[in-house]
Amino acid sequence: MDPRPDRIDQIRLYNRRTQAIETEQVPAGRLLGYLYSRTWGRRACDAVWSRIWFSRLYGWPFHRNFSRRQIEGFIRQNAIDMAEVALPEGGFASFNDFFTRRLKPGARPIDEALSAVISPADSRLKVFPIKNGSVLKIKGADLTLSQLLGTTAAPEGFDDGLCLQFRLAPCDYHRFGYISDGIQGPIHEVMGRLYSVSPLALGHMPDIWWRNLRHWCFVQSLALGTILQIEVGATVVGSIVQQRPAGGACRRGQEKGYFQMGGSTVLIVVQSGKVAVDSDILHYSEKGIETLVKYGETIGRTLH
Repeated sequence: MDPRPDRIDQIRLYNRRTQAIETEQVPAGRLLGYLYSRTWGRRACDAVWSRIWFSRLYGWPFHRNFSRRQIEGFIRQNAIDMAEVALPEGGFASFNDFFTRRLKPGARPIDEALSAVISPADSRLKVFPIKNGSVLKIKGADLTLSQLLGTTAAPEGFDDGLCLQFRLAPCDYHRFGYISDGIQGPIHEVMGRLYSVSPLALGHMPDIWWRNLRHWCFVQSLALGTILQIEVGATVVGSIVQQRPAGGACRRGQEKGYFQMGGSTVLIVVQSGKVAVDSDILHYSEKGIETLVKYGETIGRTLH
């Protein structure tokens, strides 16, 4: 079937398992594409929809007991495999409780090979090279690492490295982890808005990454050197929860935190010469197409 890439409410994805191009139906995609493609729509997002208070107000009912009635329909609509979900005693307390669900042990096997680089989340992956020191070219716009971190100077050591974008859709498992053993530094929070992180929005506002609320930290890894990990909030994401806000020792595949409500993004920035990303992911990234990956899945290899 033709994936119809011209549809404004669909996103093309590469499925590694079927080796085919598929489409992701974006919730309210037509409305989202329409709003972000128009000046007045972007201004409305600035004024209301991107505000943190709006997302928290929107998300308030989903933390209440009565929101449980929406869980069954969400499962059917998104074909969520409940066989891998760890069901709490007494069931889920709210829709958000289901949204931040845990999985059964072994549901996301971690590649134990020392050379394997893994995905930190169930997500759609796209890779961006870092050019001219610390510049990422996103949809024709220049984005610097210092803008991402909300600092005046770019972090050292990432010249000509890679930025790996892991975009989580609302239907995904919303817990994220570490890609390597190491020592995590303290979490830094950069206050901002909560714009949509869908490609439908990024196509018209490529600076969303550094305009949204985000958390970032360094992870010192023997295998990969210094890693920069950034979690970016999005529309109706009420909060980003970190398991180790002060930092500490971490293991590859260990849970780092989770997002509450909505879609979100994890960015992993690695130094030059540290990671060889799998060829299929690079191929489709160059075409502007994301690759579907799972938490713990191998996405590349270390180069030493």
